[in-house]
Amino acid sequence: MAGTKCIAVFGGSGKTGQELISAALKKGFDVRGLFRPGSEPQGMLSGLEVIIGQVTESADIRRTLEGTSGAIVVFGPRLGRRNHPQAFCAEATAKIVTEMKALGIHRLIVQTGAMAGGDTPNWSRGVRMLVHSYRRRYPEIDADRDAQEVITKKSGLDWTLAKPFRISGARGKNKEKVRVAQDLHIGAFTSIRRADLVEFLVDEFVPGVFHKQAVYVVN
Repeated sequence: MAGTKCIAVFGGSGKTGQELISAALKKGFDVRGLFRPGSEPQGMLSGLEVIIGQVTESADIRRTLEGTSGAIVVFGPRLGRRNHPQAFCAEATAKIVTEMKALGIHRLIVQTGAMAGGDTPNWSRGVRMLVHSYRRRYPEIDADRDAQEVITKKSGLDWTLAKPFRISGARGKNKEKVRVAQDLHIGAFTSIRRADLVEFLVDEFVPGVFHKQAVYVVN
């Protein structure tokens, strides 16, 4: 399975991760995904190799990366029980970067969010108020996402940061064009369909056009 058309996916058990894997398989890629025990997909998917382990364990990350041509990271912070945040994204991304360098793998796509990376003039007044409220409520998660972006940008790898605002589960034919850029306006109703987001992530993997850029992805 491993080779130039094999993608390592981290965060494959979530909604975006599941659709990402399906989209990659449909486009002819093989996928090796790292899943926590009990979160792995039920049943066999042709072209998917399941690795059981933890995204914070370097050995498990290395097993997932070996023989692939790059990685797509779509995991996100978890609130945990009683809203106790589990901020692990920066730590896990740092370990992925370290293992990629050790293996000589260069292509890395990381999905964070439009609120990560500090204030930007791209936000509307309403979004700015929402972001500041979120930061007060979840400072650990906010700091973790910011650190994840810094780690990615300073990795020395061939990286792309994808920054959706709201991810929609809408289905059916999409009449709205997907827009991708570093300076898109983000308003209170800005969103991206999950199906369109994962399509972008897979298409950007190779050959890609947004190398070493942090871009907003919206409908």
